[in-house]
Amino acid sequence: MEHVAYSTLLLLMLVGGLWLWQREYQARRRALAEKIEIEVEERRMFGFLHGLGETLQEDSSPPNMHRYIVDGVAEVVGGDAGILYLYDADSKRLVPTYQSPLTAPVLPKPTGLLLMDAEEDADNQYRSFIRLSALKVEDGIVGQAFSGGQTIYLPSLREHPDFQDQKDQNYTEATLLTAPLVYGQKRLGVLVVTRRGGLGFSPNDQEVFSSIAEQSSFALGSAIIHVEAADKRRLERELTQASEIQKVLLPRKAPALQDFDIAAAYLPARLVSGDYYDYVKVDDERYGIVIGDVCGKGIAASLIMAMCRSSLRSRAPENLSPASVLHAVNRSIFPDIMGDMFVSLLYLILERGSSEITVARAGHEPPLLYRKKEDCTELFETPGMAAGVDQGPVFKRSVKDHRFTMDSGDVLLLYTDGIIECENAEGDEFGIERLGDFLKAHAEMPAKELVKVIIAEVKAFAGGRAQIDDITLIAVEKR
Repeated sequence: MEHVAYSTLLLLMLVGGLWLWQREYQARRRALAEKIEIEVEERRMFGFLHGLGETLQEDSSPPNMHRYIVDGVAEVVGGDAGILYLYDADSKRLVPTYQSPLTAPVLPKPTGLLLMDAEEDADNQYRSFIRLSALKVEDGIVGQAFSGGQTIYLPSLREHPDFQDQKDQNYTEATLLTAPLVYGQKRLGVLVVTRRGGLGFSPNDQEVFSSIAEQSSFALGSAIIHVEAADKRRLERELTQASEIQKVLLPRKAPALQDFDIAAAYLPARLVSGDYYDYVKVDDERYGIVIGDVCGKGIAASLIMAMCRSSLRSRAPENLSPASVLHAVNRSIFPDIMGDMFVSLLYLILERGSSEITVARAGHEPPLLYRKKEDCTELFETPGMAAGVDQGPVFKRSVKDHRFTMDSGDVLLLYTDGIIECENAEGDEFGIERLGDFLKAHAEMPAKELVKVIIAEVKAFAGGRAQIDDITLIAVEKR
């Protein structure tokens, strides 16, 4: 009996030891399998990051980058589908930029698609529905990840309120991982990876996904900066070309008139300008001088000025009425000018052997005239509204021809508001009075020298401050 007891005890010990050994063996196998899985996943992750770096070097275009990130991340963590959303600052929405070949079920299916009999058609319609759906930043799983700034893991989509009423188990039983993409302090978008078949993502999968999403954010941010820099360089080249073209449109030299000495200066505040001046041959005995300023700066202003130049040059020959020419210019630009823009213009005609000048002013700064006999300056303020404000009747009534005379030694200054509105460090403007006093003190100079010293005086007044408005100045001296 005693032998039986010992035998039974020994058997129990052997069975228990075998059970413990088997349990430890299985635990070791699981640990080894998990270790191998982690190592494989890490190798995939390092491969992904290496490929991401190469992608940045070889082709950092947004479409290529988006495709690589979505497909690469899905492969690393064992997902079967993915999608990338980027934040659009203008619409303040999350816009889908790339979907993997297999559709990631990030949105509930619309009712109409649930009722479709043809499964393939329904899937295609669902994919299109996702592609065309820009999301609010607070809506759904994607919006929650973006707004919350944290990775979200759903073992089953059915756990989310948006999918509780969905009956398509092919989608509702899917597992989902989503993380915000943040570069510095800027939220770029959201990355989503899904897996169907009920097999969830392991804790290591989730950790790897979060790490890759962070690295992808840096890559996307760098790509965006690269694209923005390229766009900026292209824009600068285009602006430089536009500036060169605009300079070509300006007169190369003043007309050689025996009775008048003419000089001009043109200083754009930016690469392209809204200021404009020109010399136009009216006929064999007459020359026109025009100066103008668009309310605005940059490319839009330069385009309007190009329109004015073309219109004026086509209508000025053989037309002895400056007002008539400006009426035609106004009619031609009014249909195409934006509502918040207008153009100030002044156009005058000089005639050989005559001291009489005809001028029409369309809202431009009044000419400043120095009278040598009286040793004084006066503003030649004639009425007239700016071009582009009224289609015709009011403009035509307000812009009329006016005549005045210039005697030998008299000097006429035409200028844009960049001269008189130039400010110093205290915020004081150069002003018309200071310009008049300076003209009076230097009126004996030849026109070319007079223009130079006035521009130098304006710059000295500004005290080194950056020029904020275009400057154009024309001096006309009667010989």
